[in-house]
Amino acid sequence: AAQQELIDEAKRIKGQLAGKLRLGAGGNANNPALGVLLAQLSAQYPSVEVSLKHGTSLDILASVRNGTLDAGFYNEADEADPSLATLEVAQFGIHLVAPRATHVNRDPLDWKVLEALPWIYPTASACCGRAAENLFKAHQLRPQQIVSVDREEVTRTLITRGTGVGLLHADTSTAAQARGEVEFLFETPSRVRVLFAHLASRANDPLLMVTSAIVHAALTEASRAQAQ
Repeated sequence: AAQQELIDEAKRIKGQLAGKLRLGAGGNANNPALGVLLAQLSAQYPSVEVSLKHGTSLDILASVRNGTLDAGFYNEADEADPSLATLEVAQFGIHLVAPRATHVNRDPLDWKVLEALPWIYPTASACCGRAAENLFKAHQLRPQQIVSVDREEVTRTLITRGTGVGLLHADTSTAAQARGEVEFLFETPSRVRVLFAHLASRANDPLLMVTSAIVHAALTEASRAQAQ
């Protein structure tokens, strides 16, 4: 019912809305909801100026909290901050991968051998960093060397060049494996949610009401398409 109210309000003020929307895109910034949002805002609300900032999920989340961004997409491995109004737009897994021809037993996976190899992942990441720590705890290990990077593309490149094993989002891992760049080792138990969020205290902001309604409508349409 609340979402329908948002949609009704968005329709009511269509063509009347103006202002600047400071939008953030972190983590899986290429999620379809972002593209739909930008396209719909441009077509239906031409007087709204969108400023898009890319960054890590932690950067986007911090900026939404402190008000330097109005809303943003970010990755969340745990429960969302209760001070935020959120919509889940996607989920993805995290894979542990290795350079091609890495000599490690896979059946079962030899975690002691992996412990001796360099591990590559963004330690500050809310998803991959936490997934790594959960693996270390579950298998009672601590790598001798951790290479911390803040961009997944750099992580993939370092793994491809043989620097060490590392953690990648499932879609990146699958694509890299299909190109023969990496070898799949393990899918972590962690599931990461991609959330669209703004401060809950700004729920009645007309610009954010319209933005949320567009994202919600895109999710509803995607769900119907999958059901068919």
